[in-house]
Amino acid sequence: MPLTHISAEELANVRRNLLRFANIQLPYDTDFAEDLVQETLLSAYKSADKFRGEARLTSWLISILKNKLIDHFRQQSSQKAVFVAPAEEQMDDWFESCFAEDGHWTVEDRPSPWQNPEQSLNTKEFYDVLQVCLYGLPENLSRVFMMSEILGLESNEIIQQCHITRANFHTTMHRAREGLRQCLQIKWFNHKELV
Repeated sequence: MPLTHISAEELANVRRNLLRFANIQLPYDTDFAEDLVQETLLSAYKSADKFRGEARLTSWLISILKNKLIDHFRQQSSQKAVFVAPAEEQMDDWFESCFAEDGHWTVEDRPSPWQNPEQSLNTKEFYDVLQVCLYGLPENLSRVFMMSEILGLESNEIIQQCHITRANFHTTMHRAREGLRQCLQIKWFNHKELV
């Protein structure tokens, strides 16, 4: 579908997804997040002839927004601290509850084997579930994970932008990956086994 023929309802849904993505990266500046989304939509409209429909419209717009966010992070000299102690403590408690006293997984939290991850990664449904899981992570985990794995920023840039230590960065990435793994286990892989 050509970009210029998108319905108002589709545009509202796409805009909502873009805003959610931007707000995770800019939680302390929602007005600027809104501005970046508007700039993204304006840029997309101006270059609508470049959208050939080979990717989903949302994916194309997210890639434009990602570039705008990367530019923003690289231009700004500082960002408010990402970590808030209660959220980190809650995540520690949740993470610790997944293991028995002997250090092994509890029965209910034990991961089950993935049946065919390559096939799963190529489906729209998987990406929709992944997005739900990513947005369901605690804000600080989601932000750092997205900066690294989606925006593609280097760890040194993330450490500087978020005012965290290297050890905290690695711990955060581990927790984010574990949170995503558990969410995907519940919402995707276990569900697929039942179907």
